[in-house]
This record gives sequence, structure tokens and C-alpha cells, in this order.
Amino acid sequence: MQPSTHEQKMSAHSQKTDLMLPDTERASIWRQLLQHISADDLPATDELLSAEQLDQRLDGQGTTPYSLLAMGDLMLGGRAKKVLAEHGPDYPFAAVLPLLRRAAVVLGNLEGPLARHASKEVRRYSYRVNPALAGSLRRAGIRVVNLANNHLTDCGRAGILETLKALVAADVMPLGAGVNESDAHQPVIQVAGNYQIGLLGYYWNRRTAATVTLPGSAMDSPDALQADIANLRKQVDRVVVTFHWGVPYVVEPSPDDRAKARWAIECGADVVIGHHPHIVQPLEIYRGRPIFYSVGNFMLGSGNSRAEGLLLGLRFEDHRTLVSLFPLYVKNRDPRVNYQPKVLQRNAAEQRLRRLIDISGESGRCLRIEAGQGQIELPRTCGPSPDESHHG
Repeated sequence: MQPSTHEQKMSAHSQKTDLMLPDTERASIWRQLLQHISADDLPATDELLSAEQLDQRLDGQGTTPYSLLAMGDLMLGGRAKKVLAEHGPDYPFAAVLPLLRRAAVVLGNLEGPLARHASKEVRRYSYRVNPALAGSLRRAGIRVVNLANNHLTDCGRAGILETLKALVAADVMPLGAGVNESDAHQPVIQVAGNYQIGLLGYYWNRRTAATVTLPGSAMDSPDALQADIANLRKQVDRVVVTFHWGVPYVVEPSPDDRAKARWAIECGADVVIGHHPHIVQPLEIYRGRPIFYSVGNFMLGSGNSRAEGLLLGLRFEDHRTLVSLFPLYVKNRDPRVNYQPKVLQRNAAEQRLRRLIDISGESGRCLRIEAGQGQIELPRTCGPSPDESHHG
């Protein structure tokens, strides 16, 4: 009997990826993966960069430091607990460390409260993460984490306070959440070379929102965005706004999210970065400023087989903004990932970047592909001209 097309693809990819596993176990892994994704989306092993290969590649390109490196959803609990117990708390970041260390500021979206005492609430997806893991964030160079997301209250309001305390103790700056509403709306300001970078984080959900007396997240009403961005513009050279929004696994941003992103730009934001859908959504260039509606996942402690991810490297200069896009392979059920994201190269990287170009309409024309990386160059003369007292 001739094997089916499905079986032929599974066999081909088992050979292509060269996993050092028994044939039966390898076939079972691919069968599970192919329930969720196309066989064409499985990269060859030589398309996944190790830390050493990534370091050599960046050195060979003469990569200068990034002002800001941004990643998507990061959650160190759930199914990842067993892996971290076996390999150590720094394991999830090891393969991308050469990139993280080439940025003045690294921003991630941290999900799952860092709580030891507060109890986990009963919901379909609810997490509690060991507070000691805050140290692994700092060792990886992650200096700022957005907390304005749907998992902020997974351990109730007490869990928020524990999270804030754990992050401050590890010298990691919390963004988009605080001990009360005023605190949640406070920006984080970081230095990158000659520039002051201001960051703001938001999530539109009253369940997690801070109040006058309760800890929680910042909500992004039009008036709040306008006031927060206007106040921050007076203090910094560049403003970065990050939103937790969208619908999981839906490629197209909603009209409301598009309107909110554009409003942030109109108010004076230089870059907008979104997350929550777990996949990569379109980019948009609006008034000369980039909007990345979703950069997908970085490392989420689930067995997610449909997840996608991007790392964004932003370099701010006086007269232009440069963005480098690094496609990630983040499918945790693939043992070549196993909760340790890998930067893609060659055909696998280019395939994902071409897809991003295709879904981004006219704005996709601004993205060029060079050696498996995406590159965007935007002159500062485009778009709004907010009153800036620093580097123009």
C-alpha cells in the first residue's frame, strides 16, 4: 500500500529535521504538530540558529547595538515548569542571548503573576510563577516588562503586589501596572546611548484595571492615551507604546485596535507594539511611524503548536528609525524548541517575512528582506512633528 500524502510529508519532515529520536517517537511528534500546522511551516534543523551561530552571524554583520529590543508574550510557568527545573531558570533565553545582549533596553510582555503566597484563581487559563524567576529576566538583559495583560490578576490583587515586589527586587522595571491607577499609568524611562526612551503599557479590561485604591493595569481610553503620551513627550526623545489586545490566532487587527494604534501615533508615539494574539499580525506605517499589531509569542509555558514570534530590534537615530525583524520558531511541542525559542534563518525566515509583507498591504512595501532578516528604514522627517526638546 502506498503511504498517504500526509504520511509522506511527515516522513519527509522527520528526515529533514534529523531529530535524534527513535523513529516511532519522532513520527508521533510530527503527527501531533501536523494536527495544527502545515508541514511547510516546519523548518529544517539547519534553519534554526543556535546561540553560537547567532552570535557569529551578528558579529559578521557588524551589528551595532539596538536602542530597544522588543519581544512578545513571555510566561515562565505552566508546562515550562518541568523544563526549567531540569535545565535551569536561564534556559528559555539561551538561544537568543546574543541578540538580547546587543540592546540597551529589552522589553517583554510578562504573563503570569510572580507570586508565592497569593492563591491562583480558578479560570480556564490561570498561572502562578515562581518569584525567583524574576532574576532570570534580569540576567537575560530584560530590563522592562509589560504587566498590562489578561493574566495580571491570575492570583488576585495580592498577586499583583507580589509581582511588583519581585520585579523591583530583581531590578526589572514593571510597565503598565501599579499599586493604584495613577501608578499604573506611570511611564518607564530608559537610556539608550544618547537617547531617553519612554515606554507606556496598556490593556483594555476592567477586570484587571487599577483603581484609586486597588492595584492593577492601565486602561487605554483616548483621553488617557493623549494625556500620558503628551506628558511623556516632554521628558524623552522617543516614545514607545505597547498594547495587549486582539483575538488569539486571528490575523487581522480589529478596526478598534487600528484606530487606537493610529491615535497613539497622532498623540506623539514613535512606535506601537502589540501582543496577545500569539501569532504575528500585520505591520503598518502610519504617518511615518511603525505599528506592529502583534509580535506573537516569545516563550509561553504552554504546548502551543500554532504560535509564531518576532523579535524587533529598533535603532533610533537623529534623522531616522531603523527596525530589524528576526522571525522566531516558538512551537514548544517541537523538541528542537522545547520552551527555548530559536531565531530562524534562510528559507524558513524568508518565508515568514514574505508572509508578513503579504498581510501588511501597502505598508509591506517598506519591509525588505536581507539574509533572512527584515529591515525597515523610516526617515524622521515623515509623520507628525511633536514639540521635542531633545534630539528632534
